[in-house]
Amino acid sequence: MNIGIDIRALGNKKLTGIGKYIYHAITHLLELDKENNYYLFSSGLKEDPYTELDFNQPNVKHFHLSVPNKLLNLNLITGINSNICQKFFKDIDLFWMPNINFCNLPKNFPMILTVHDLSFLHSREFYSLKRRYWHKLVNVENLVTQADKIIAVSGNTKRDLMRFFPLNEDKISIINPGIDSIPMNEVRAKELLSDFDLPDKFFIYLGTLEPRKNIDSVIKAFDRYHLEYPDVHLVVVGAKGWVYRKLLQKIKKRPFIHYLNYVESPAKDALYYMSQGLIWPSFYEGFGFPPMEAISYKTPVIVSYKTSLPETNKQQALYVDPYNISDIYKALKFLTEDKELIKQLKASAKTFKVPQWENQAQQILDLFNSYHPRGDHPVGDKKFE
Repeated sequence: MNIGIDIRALGNKKLTGIGKYIYHAITHLLELDKENNYYLFSSGLKEDPYTELDFNQPNVKHFHLSVPNKLLNLNLITGINSNICQKFFKDIDLFWMPNINFCNLPKNFPMILTVHDLSFLHSREFYSLKRRYWHKLVNVENLVTQADKIIAVSGNTKRDLMRFFPLNEDKISIINPGIDSIPMNEVRAKELLSDFDLPDKFFIYLGTLEPRKNIDSVIKAFDRYHLEYPDVHLVVVGAKGWVYRKLLQKIKKRPFIHYLNYVESPAKDALYYMSQGLIWPSFYEGFGFPPMEAISYKTPVIVSYKTSLPETNKQQALYVDPYNISDIYKALKFLTEDKELIKQLKASAKTFKVPQWENQAQQILDLFNSYHPRGDHPVGDKKFE
């Protein structure tokens, strides 16, 4: 079977949640599967970012459309030059969209869609007018309706899909992503962080700078906390999202907060390892990689009790109300003073079963293999088992 995969989200070399999901999914699918053929679709004027993937495999073909992404999106929205991707779809049996994106599939073309979260519907107040308009143009309702199968990265995302769209529950499969975790020790961690000039004691926030992540509340809570514990600092790690300028201005005014921008592994892993804890009181998360990554290093985490976070972190985390600054402050204080609590969280983290990318890839492959092209299946139009 020829399986097409949309890899346009890998156009950014700084991989965040979705990019990481796609990269690891494809890498492990290609390790597991030597039977099916994979056609990887990308676009843009530059092809370089995709070279992290190994296209040099007998069952892999890379179809790159050298068209600016904005122009391609306009074509897909308006239908102008609608045959722009005709050659790609002519050669494949099944198409996987591993994230929500602009798409104009041939009529009745078999498609699997991964939905990471529906925060743009659930929590619209955290999105700019531009981002809301982007989601409107993408026409998410049409995508989820057109998809033959939908992969939800968590039970919370599945519940949101059922809440916002009239979908049959059997259409949605919950497949959790894996997480990254590499061996780390104190000597190695200190060596990796030697260029950052960080204090001995610090908490970290790790993630894109955007309103949904609730970083402003983290800063306010830390202001109060730092008055009592002046030797403990806050390290903010993450790429600039949108509405980040005011946050950076606040950070610059506070010598006890350090902004490191985007940090790649293994330095990122060293930050988890050396920190006193991760602060992550997001308003909304479809899955949430950083808390689970931190727990894999037995680092205590403070997370919101909202959306998917209780589902993914279970008893390994300290939960707070993201709208309550005092709640976040108290959690920071607990992780500074309550040695028994810290001991319990670290002990609980030892039992944490790290989700594996290989397991995710196998479940996705099983879903692919449950598809039967029309005409080859004994029950006529039935496409999925």
